[in-house]
Amino acid sequence: MTIRKRATAEEIQADLKARIDGHIARDARFTGCEAPLPRPTRTIRDDGSNWTVDGFPVLADGCFGTLVRLVDEARQEYELVS
Repeated sequence: MTIRKRATAEEIQADLKARIDGHIARDARFTGCEAPLPRPTRTIRDDGSNWTVDGFPVLADGCFGTLVRLVDEARQEYELVS
């Protein structure tokens, strides 16, 4: 069982923004990508995440796969709290 950090949607979004900003610093094609706001979801398995995102508000060409990976990584690290 993975122990996740507990965070609000805004805190998770800020972490995602920082991760995106790190990619922008290394590769300008990520400029303009924005971090989505997490929303609660039902956990299907005991080790599953309790949040998801409904797409990406602003998505630059060529960065979809990287943003999906960043969100997946964050979903393994964070438990969404109110």
